[in-house]
Amino acid sequence: MNDPIIRIENITKQFGSLKALNGVTNYINRGEVVVIIGPSGSGKSTLLRTLNGLETVSDGKIFIDGVDIVDEKTNINKLRSEVGMVFQHFNLFNHKTALENIVMPQTVVLKRGRKEAEDVAHRLLDKVGIPEKAKSYPNQLSGGQQQRVAIARSLAMHPKIMLFDEATSALDPETVGGVLQLMKDLAMDGMTMAVVTHEMGFAREVADRVIFMDEGQILEESKPEDFFDNPKNSRTITFLSQIL
Repeated sequence: MNDPIIRIENITKQFGSLKALNGVTNYINRGEVVVIIGPSGSGKSTLLRTLNGLETVSDGKIFIDGVDIVDEKTNINKLRSEVGMVFQHFNLFNHKTALENIVMPQTVVLKRGRKEAEDVAHRLLDKVGIPEKAKSYPNQLSGGQQQRVAIARSLAMHPKIMLFDEATSALDPETVGGVLQLMKDLAMDGMTMAVVTHEMGFAREVADRVIFMDEGQILEESKPEDFFDNPKNSRTITFLSQIL
């Protein structure tokens, strides 16, 4: 693959005296699944959040499908409709049903009519495996079901890219597998994905590339079989020895 839909050019992100990102350069090809791993505080979630403008960069450039998202003239709301993001905590509206959580962003951001938005929502609830939960409120759903609604909500915007930030880390162990399978299915469908996760089995099985970050920098990247079986960087070796 050699068709970058994301290009990251020497970006830094400063929080006071802390340099959360320190000269990060990379790319993600169209249809590629990139898994980002590393210890807490390594900058991986910050990197993900810069890709849809939730965090602004202190320096450097990010291009999404050729659009410079750092440029202040860029319509960041349009960008966010094209770059779906699924968080560790589900960020659903507790006073709205699963269906309404998926319908509302379509009608507000994409200006879809109510009927079309509901049709899309029902189709996606079926795709994520919970069609019977359309009228349920978040507090009536398990964590895994809430995360499925959150994924459906992002997919309803027909994004070019999906970002997953620790999407399974808040889930009960019994529900993790179902959400990971859903993510695998999206990858098989050709969705471009950047995934921050501690699920090494997912990284080994699904990723086209694995990136290891520490102290705001990318220290190593390679195909999963090389990354896990023959890591080169001493920090990567230490990290993997502690989690595998």
